[in-house]
Order: sequence, then C-alpha cells, then structure tokens
Amino acid sequence: MQIRLETVPGEKKTILEALLECGITSIPTPCGGRGRCGKCSVHIEGQEQEVLACITEAKCGMVVRLPDENAQEQIAEESSCTSYLPDQDYNLVAACDLGTTTVVCHLIDGKSGRILATASESNAQRIYGADVVSRIQAAKEGKLSELQKQIVNQLNRMLKNLLEQSKAPEIEILAVAGNTVMCHLLTGLSPASIGEAPFLPQDYFGKICEGETIGIQRCRQIYLTPAVSGYVGGDITADLLAVTPEYEEEEILLLDIGTNGEMVLGKKGDYVCCAAAAGPAFEGAQIEMGMPAKEGAVSHVYLDQRRIRVQVIGDTKSVGICGSGLLDALCIFLQMGLVDNSGQIRKQQEVSVAYRKYLGEYENQACIWLTDTVCVTQADIRNLQLAKAAIAAGIEILMKERGGVWKDVSRLVLAGGFGSFLKPESAAAIGLIPRELLSVTSSVGNAAGSGAVSAAISRKARQELERIRSSMHYLEMSAHPDFADLYLKHMGF
Repeated sequence: MQIRLETVPGEKKTILEALLECGITSIPTPCGGRGRCGKCSVHIEGQEQEVLACITEAKCGMVVRLPDENAQEQIAEESSCTSYLPDQDYNLVAACDLGTTTVVCHLIDGKSGRILATASESNAQRIYGADVVSRIQAAKEGKLSELQKQIVNQLNRMLKNLLEQSKAPEIEILAVAGNTVMCHLLTGLSPASIGEAPFLPQDYFGKICEGETIGIQRCRQIYLTPAVSGYVGGDITADLLAVTPEYEEEEILLLDIGTNGEMVLGKKGDYVCCAAAAGPAFEGAQIEMGMPAKEGAVSHVYLDQRRIRVQVIGDTKSVGICGSGLLDALCIFLQMGLVDNSGQIRKQQEVSVAYRKYLGEYENQACIWLTDTVCVTQADIRNLQLAKAAIAAGIEILMKERGGVWKDVSRLVLAGGFGSFLKPESAAAIGLIPRELLSVTSSVGNAAGSGAVSAAISRKARQELERIRSSMHYLEMSAHPDFADLYLKHMGF
C-alpha cells in the first residue's frame, strides 16, 4: 500500500503524525514514537534505505510505502469459562475485552446469553506505544483526546459492523472489561496519576453511564467492570468472575500476562493481588525481530533430533518471532546449552559441536539463529529475563503474603491472549511460572471477555464483580521491601 502525504507549508510533523491524520494506525511503534525500537520503518519513493516514520519529517508530496497489513493477528477471542445466565429484560447487548494490545467485541442475545457475532482487532492506540506506561506518557504530552478518539472510533466501527450482521438498530448495554489505564483513556480521564506514586487512578469504575457521554454510538448504556488499583484493573475482576464459579472453594493463582503482569492468589472472598511491570517483550515488542502473533511469526520452537525446528503462523516463510515463540526458544536454548544460567549466550568453544552452527551475530551482537531469517539476540534474552523476573518475583511475594506453600495451590490459571498461546512447559522451564505448579496449570483463554459477557447480561454478575473487588487486597510491588531482592533472584535460570 502506498500513500501520498499532503502537508501544510511551514507546519512540521513526522511521517508517523501525517499517517495518523490520514487514519492510518497500523504502523507499529512499541516505543511510543521515540525512535528507539526501529519498528516503524517505511520506504520512501526515490530513496534506497527505509526511514523511521516516528522521527523523519514529512514532506508534501512524499510517497510512503506501508508494510503489508493483510495478515490477521491471532487474537484470543474465546474462553473455556461459563458465563452467567441472563437475568434482565434486554434484547441485544455487547461485551468488550479492551486490552492494551487487542480489542475483542461480542454481540449477544440478551435473553438467551448466546453470542451472536464476534470481532477482534489490534488496539488502534498502539501507535502511541506498546504498553500502558507509553500511553500514560502520551496522555501527559497532550494526546489524551487523540487517544480517546482512537479507541472510541474503533469501538464504534466494530460495534457498527456487528450490528449490521444482526440487522438490529442498537445495543442496550455494552460491558467493557479493561485495565485501569485503558478505561481512563476510553472515558477521557487522564491516567497521569497512575504513572506517579502512589499510582492512584481518578476512577475505579464499576458503574453504568450513558453511551453518548463517552461517544459510543447506537448504545444506550455502558458498564465498565470495577478496578482494584491503578495497575490491577477491571480485566482482572472480570477474569475472576469468569473463573471462580468452577474453582469456587479452591486456592487458585490467576495470571494475566501481557505488557502488565497482573496476578491474583486466594480463594473466593479472600484474594491478594499485585501487578508487575513486565514490559512488552511477551507481546513481541522490544525484541529485535519481534512481532505480533500473525502470519510469518515463529510461534513455537522445538528440538527434533538435535535440530531446531519452528512452527510459523500461516505455514509461510518466517519473518519474525512472537511472544510464545520467544518463550519456547529460550527453553530450547537452555536445553541445548547455548545459553548459560545467567542468560549469557555461550562462546562457540563452550557449545557442543552439533549446535555451534546456530550461534552467530546480528547487528554487532551475539545471537542464536532459529531459521535463516530469524534470530534471537543477546538483548532479546535480557529483555525476556527482565519480564519473567518481574512476574516470578510477584508470584513469590503473593505466596509469602498468603503464608502458604506450593501444595496449597489447587490451580494455576493462565488467562488472556498471551496465556492462550504459550506452552506452560516452556514457561516453567525458564522460571516464568513455578515448576511446582506445572501439573495443575491450565489456560482458559479470554476470561476477561467471558466476564464482560456475564456483566452485560446479568445484574447478579455485576453485583458479584463488586464483591470480588472488595475482597481483593492489593500489594504495590514498587514499595514492597522484598521485591528488589526477589527480582534479582529470578533473573537467572
């Protein structure tokens, strides 16, 4: 796809800003457009080398060739959780899992609770950065109204398409499950206070408002699931709403791992929770050849007769690697002895002769080649270590807070998109999840979406969400006396 840029004389803007004004939000900018990640490279007609759209000035008449965006990202739309039964006199309702990376919307028969249609897309706000910290910074820099406009327009378009499928005029209520920052941006509230100690949000949500107050069209009312803190949001209360009916009396550890690792430990009526700043490595961002889970991405890696084999989404040529593939790759590297327990890529002479061919260099740093086109660099491994150490440290702190031992945990539940695609065995091998809990680990898919469905069709579910919120004790990791030591402890393998 090519686009010719039109600019006003004397007005300076980047190519990225010019594309955004044209409604193009598909350019990946995990770093928030600060020229650090190198993911927003585009080709300019008449120039040999690609340029970074976020730092290159747009010129009137400039013809920009955009990356092919036909490939659909793999998004977890469904879950294995059971929704509440309808208890209201609604005809047509909708539910939305509003994630930092992806957005999933369901259109639902309000009387039966049956999902009629589903739509999913990458979050249009990703042009402002891959994680909530980048979005908070963008809002502080005066882009709050733009951030709200992007997500409101996206939801309006997605809901319109779903309504056209059903030939219905409007939705009676839309239930949204999202992290606290995403809900602030949707409602037009500044999330700036969440980015600064003591990290308090302006609103904890959990109430119904009119659709028109936010700008959602053909929708009478909107309900946002209640948040617990600035970094444990309504997506986690919705997760628990979806999961707890099955494990009501069991001690469970729930992990929703994405750019922000949110976790809960306990049983119904008594939970302790926290959030660890994992960063976007699990989403393929801040990784040299990282990419979303879409066609061309290495999604799984395994060892077959002393040879590295890969599974590529779309069964096509590999062009990058997504989060699940990265986890598998590190697991295999450790198994092959290509990486030591500190995360350092070994020298040629330290590695078995059969495996030396996989060692190499990319952009002047050590790397391990998975295919002839895709590698994992030393910096990639370090970024993954930082992310997994934050999660593992958070889990250990929750265990200490509960005063329990691993055998007390009946179930480890992986929720969310990343949890749907990762191999628990790889997660345990690198120390992301406790090895002791591997035998009781299960993935439930998009639990937040299921919780949102229940909230849309059931008043009882919304009341339960409030009870869940009130039963959760939040721990702030940045202020916890043990976090720094545990973080360093879990850096190794």
